[in-house]
Amino acid sequence: MATGTWLLRLYPERWRARYGEEFTELILARPPSPRDRLDILRGAVDARLNPQLSDEPVIRIPTAADRFLALAGVLAGALFTVWASIIAAASPTWGSMELVDEGLMATAYGAGILGMVLAVCVLLGLAARYADELGPVGALGAIIAALAFFFAVSGASIVGLLLLTGGTVALAPSLARIVHPLVATGLALATILLALAMLGFVGSGGQTTFWLIWGGGFGPAWMILGFSLRRGRRADRLPAARPDSSASASTAGA
Repeated sequence: MATGTWLLRLYPERWRARYGEEFTELILARPPSPRDRLDILRGAVDARLNPQLSDEPVIRIPTAADRFLALAGVLAGALFTVWASIIAAASPTWGSMELVDEGLMATAYGAGILGMVLAVCVLLGLAARYADELGPVGALGAIIAALAFFFAVSGASIVGLLLLTGGTVALAPSLARIVHPLVATGLALATILLALAMLGFVGSGGQTTFWLIWGGGFGPAWMILGFSLRRGRRADRLPAARPDSSASASTAGA
């Protein structure tokens, strides 16, 4: 019974609700071999990555706001990638005699600032448009992450990194209700790695640029988030349309 229980728990809750009893009876009737356990594990991974148990398909209705958030997210990720790539490739170690290409660095920081502006738009847009899905904790996390960019621009980089990391980690579980859980997890992990990269670079006195490579996934994670937001909100989450007041008045008059 214990074997059947832990194997069953590998599957999503909705799968267990529908097939759990039949699955347990099969395990009790014929204990699984090591090969069977591997097949069960593969099936559990597939069931979590490709859920297909809904009686009715999930309908999403993208609007202009969703398309704007998606485009802003993709552009923010692309700009973050440009920023990180130039910084990692062109930054000389502190104290070295190498000259910095000022035009290239200006391009990098310009891309980074523009990416921050777009990221703030996405985060505040998520907090406003997906308030029901995010809940208070997720919405607060999005707002904190947005505020982090203002601290970063104002020169308080360490405070900004801490706020960005904490806000994104708080946002991620709720964000998984809007986009695929792997997308939300990837964004949180990329943000943590970015914070470690920047702290490691500063902690080494700017002598070890290898640390900057750790932050390379931050831009792509934002691009994937933006691409995922293009689907829009679920139809069952949209507010019901309010009846037209004039139509109501005419009906009442009739």
